[in-house]
Amino acid sequence: MNRLFTIKTRSALRRGAATSAIMLAAMAGSSWGQVEPTAPGQEDASEAAEPAVADIVVTGSRITRSGFTAPTPTTVVGLADIQKAAPANIADFVNQMPQVSGSSTTRTGNNNTSTGTNGLNTLNLRSLGSNRTLVLLDGRRVVASAVNSAVDVNNLPSALVERVDIVTGGASAAYGSDAVAGVVNFVLQKKFTGIKGSLSGGITDRGDDENMTGYLAFGTPFADGRGHVLLSVEGAYQAGINSIDRSKRSWFNQTNLLSNPDYTPTNGQPQRIIASNVNYSNVAKGGVITTTGLANTQFGEGGVPMPFQLGSPISSPLMVGGNSWYEGDVNALDSELKRWAAFGRVSYDLTDDVTLIAEGSYGYSRTNNLSAYQRYQGNLTMSASNPFLDATIRDRAAQQGIGSFRYGYSTYDLGRPENEATRKTYRAVLGLEGTVLGDWRWDAYYQYGQTNTRSVLYNTTNVARFAEAIDAVRDANGRIVCRSTLAAPGNGCVPLNIFGYGVADPAAVAYVKGTAWQQLSLKQNVAAASISGEPFDLWAGPVSLAVGAEYRKEEVSGSGDDVSAVNGFYTGNFKGTNGSYDVKEAYAEIVVPLAENMPLLRSLELNAAGRYTDYSTSGSVETWKLGLSWKPINDLRLRGVLSRDIRAANLGELFTAGQTGAVDVLDPANGLASVRTTRVTIGNPQLRPEKADTVSVGAVYSPSWLPQFTTSIDYYSIKLKDAIASLGAQDLVDRCYRGEQALCSNVERDADGNITRIITRPVNVAELKTRGVDVEASFRQPLADIAANLGGTVTLRVLGSHIARRTTINGGVRTEAAGQNTGDAPKWRWFATLGYDDEKLSGLVTLRTISGGVYDNSWQSGVDIDDNRIKGAAYVDLAGVYRFQTGASKQLELFGKIENLFDKDPPVVAAIGGASLQTNPTLYDTIGRAYRIGVRFRY
Repeated sequence: MNRLFTIKTRSALRRGAATSAIMLAAMAGSSWGQVEPTAPGQEDASEAAEPAVADIVVTGSRITRSGFTAPTPTTVVGLADIQKAAPANIADFVNQMPQVSGSSTTRTGNNNTSTGTNGLNTLNLRSLGSNRTLVLLDGRRVVASAVNSAVDVNNLPSALVERVDIVTGGASAAYGSDAVAGVVNFVLQKKFTGIKGSLSGGITDRGDDENMTGYLAFGTPFADGRGHVLLSVEGAYQAGINSIDRSKRSWFNQTNLLSNPDYTPTNGQPQRIIASNVNYSNVAKGGVITTTGLANTQFGEGGVPMPFQLGSPISSPLMVGGNSWYEGDVNALDSELKRWAAFGRVSYDLTDDVTLIAEGSYGYSRTNNLSAYQRYQGNLTMSASNPFLDATIRDRAAQQGIGSFRYGYSTYDLGRPENEATRKTYRAVLGLEGTVLGDWRWDAYYQYGQTNTRSVLYNTTNVARFAEAIDAVRDANGRIVCRSTLAAPGNGCVPLNIFGYGVADPAAVAYVKGTAWQQLSLKQNVAAASISGEPFDLWAGPVSLAVGAEYRKEEVSGSGDDVSAVNGFYTGNFKGTNGSYDVKEAYAEIVVPLAENMPLLRSLELNAAGRYTDYSTSGSVETWKLGLSWKPINDLRLRGVLSRDIRAANLGELFTAGQTGAVDVLDPANGLASVRTTRVTIGNPQLRPEKADTVSVGAVYSPSWLPQFTTSIDYYSIKLKDAIASLGAQDLVDRCYRGEQALCSNVERDADGNITRIITRPVNVAELKTRGVDVEASFRQPLADIAANLGGTVTLRVLGSHIARRTTINGGVRTEAAGQNTGDAPKWRWFATLGYDDEKLSGLVTLRTISGGVYDNSWQSGVDIDDNRIKGAAYVDLAGVYRFQTGASKQLELFGKIENLFDKDPPVVAAIGGASLQTNPTLYDTIGRAYRIGVRFRY
């Protein structure tokens, strides 16, 4: 595969990273800093901000008015914050915010071979799912990057982002469907003037996952200032990590969750145990016989038979110790990624009151990663007379009258499957905006977006051909052929030797292996218009009003390969997904000042909004918001919001045609036996929109006696009715067993009660509840205020998010997910920065923490599991910027970063099955210490 890094480049990166580490360490001895979140019109430490404007559109509201503060909690991340943290991309930085948890990145989901979502960088507020987080670009929707409605943030023009607004509260009344958990709005520098660029490279402490990122942006006015043009292009590459080298990452020690074979209801032992050095009991590298008098005979290099050592205890298909074969270490830790994007924007004042706007963008990404082997866990039936079988074993079988036996095979000779996902995203906007009737603002636009995806699974096993190829016999001439060839000469079958490794004929491997693929085209059409202004004044000030209407159509079309259409591959089996829906909406929002400059009523504002939405698939629904912002004194602002929010099913939830993949589950109905079965993912066109009732109450305190300090705390509660849930395979099995009968139809069993298939289809569960608390505090101290001979500014900022409950209620059964660190909802996440800034130097120390949790809230240590605890994690990052003096209109900066400074290993999260990581990459860092160094310029 083509690589951007040669050996010389890797050496240079290592030397540069080491230099960066020394530089940063020296800076740490000085001081560190971060300015307050950059707001529009505020000067940035490293880049001049745009000219200040009188009116600001606040994300979470459609109202445009100077001084208006929406009652919905909003965290603002400015350009200075992002640049000083020196992330590989902007999504990585936003995903570190505590309110964002469980997002998909290139480091998550890499053991999946059938989802088609590998390589996406998405955002997930409140760990409620990226499909409940609305991502906007300058207040407008962005076409999805996959059928699950997720937006790949890497496609956004990060080179021109001025700030990121994170609205943590229901915003459906303002922005429509999907804003149940909140909104993340990327606001652009629409008047940027000049040229700026950046180039950076990074590498891990282990010398892998090399990466490079660069961008170039240009902006200039034209036509005597009536017009303005913006252009940007950016690209990135990361090499990925396709397996775990245990000499580099010794934390991997084959830790699994096993059913306890010694458990009885009366002997006081736990039902489940956590053990290390776990191996397969029915799979070997070169294959193993698992039944009859030949059992525990394995085949080594060249097909040589040898004993298979059993471990203890045995919890089939796994065991502790014994013969060494395990596949968790052959999962990718990070995907290979190549991407680039281009963006252009032109605005032109047609008259003093009307401006024409045109935008266009293109994004390309390709992701690759390897998956674990497509093994057979003792479920192959092989003939004892197979001519590939060692002669001594055939003789023993004949002596014992054995005609066939069960066999476990790793498919080592066949190689690992390779995922490749290619996405091309197009977006075009044409709009008009202006003023009318004095100071009323209006805008109207049409937007078209399209994402073309191609998901490919190379080197996947053709089930029918594999079955034919391993059924080998000798023909009348003594040649080894497929049994099927005797009846159908010339059928092309090539016999495959699976007894040992290094024995398979490449022609046979080519015969049994194939390529599964799917091509999809996602299209989005949006037409919208709005107007806002101040229709009249009240005793406390002007009333603000915004009204608008929107039409949106979402559609998907596509196809897959012929073998996948009949589920002919071991895994992959992509299907063409086809369907569409449209949405018609109208909304209104109002801000009413109720009091101003009165005792205990320095300010009191009512903010209300309503939206009517009509879905072509599920009918009409109404959403609303009622908010209050009250300043009893100048130092304190209290805020509260009640809202009804909605989310309709997305294209994937409605129309997915039926993708299949292999999955490992523990079956509580059969003594927690580990089962490898088929998972089928399909859509459900009967889904109803989910409705959320959201409550948010909080306070912002900015003491006049300490103007450097500000803090806020907000309580939230979200209750979703008819919540659309796509449960994982293990969840479906467990919750059916616990009594949720509505889910049991998704777990199919044979006459003996063994799981044969698990169907994961989205359903409307009765209720989903979550509640918690967000806290934020910042302290900014110019050192000159302390001593005249000191310079620079020290800034401390702390953000925290607590999930107290995340409860699903279905069929009378309650399932609590908060604090289950096997998922994506830890009880606490913290993000704290300590920084220093002056004219030449910026430094930043970041602390990121994730609280400890449990495997399952319904389990008790010593009863259901030997130890139910999962450790938390704390990571320290170090970043710095040095600014060269190049003149008033020119800027040149050198920046560097060390992530995971103390090289903390990920906490153990025991795996289920032998092909899973023993940690949770959704929460924890699996890469280790990494370095980044780069340069930025502007003039």
